[in-house]
Amino acid sequence: MQPSTDSLLIQPALYFTEDMPIVKEDEYVFRYALNQLPKLGPGQLAIHLFQVLQTEPLQLIALFQNTLEQHFQLNDLVVLVLSGDQLVARKTFTIEEVPVLLPKATLPLWLDFSEEEQFVDLSTLDAPLQLVFSNEQLTDLVIDDSFTAPEQRLIRQIAFSHPAPPTDGWSLLPVSLFKREQTVDAIVLVRNPSEQSIELDPLDFELTCGDQTVSTTQHEAVTVSAKSERAIRFVFDYTAKVTDSLALRYLP
Repeated sequence: MQPSTDSLLIQPALYFTEDMPIVKEDEYVFRYALNQLPKLGPGQLAIHLFQVLQTEPLQLIALFQNTLEQHFQLNDLVVLVLSGDQLVARKTFTIEEVPVLLPKATLPLWLDFSEEEQFVDLSTLDAPLQLVFSNEQLTDLVIDDSFTAPEQRLIRQIAFSHPAPPTDGWSLLPVSLFKREQTVDAIVLVRNPSEQSIELDPLDFELTCGDQTVSTTQHEAVTVSAKSERAIRFVFDYTAKVTDSLALRYLP
């Protein structure tokens, strides 16, 4: 007789280390939280939010679970903080930041997110936070100092919210259109997933309002390194109304 699926599920034991900033009473709270989590099958990893300690910058406690038969190192492992479908924060863990996970163990970890790793003010969120692992391919994101801090935060959020493009060519990912008094600013990501650096000729764009083209502009030639994406900005000479529904179009 084959064992039932439920009989194969396990709840990896909870472990504490001496350097964790907790008292004995805290251990009971952790154990209670662990018992509320779903059990895992063999050979799985999971991450759960335990507590938000601070919102700006984001600090939280997570429970990492490992049902593998061997130790597991969190090297270049990407964890996303989500609120519904919205990406709130993203962190790439290295061996230096996170210890090795014991086999078949649950380990509390204190996670600090820098300003660059957090994209949203938590006070604006409606849905609760959740943590998930990401299987994205790591690529370099190039943002120069001409972008303001809020713009850089938005660029990172858009870049990390969209899967890496296929490796058979470069692509464009719109980030934002911002209406000013007499112009419209556009920010776009030029994405190059290939193994080679690319040099693109000047890029032509048009700004549309409904079916009508209201302005055109050109961005200078751009170089994008291998396996990277680069943020660019260009400006349309157009006085937009508040009610205008604008869109961006690339002209090959």
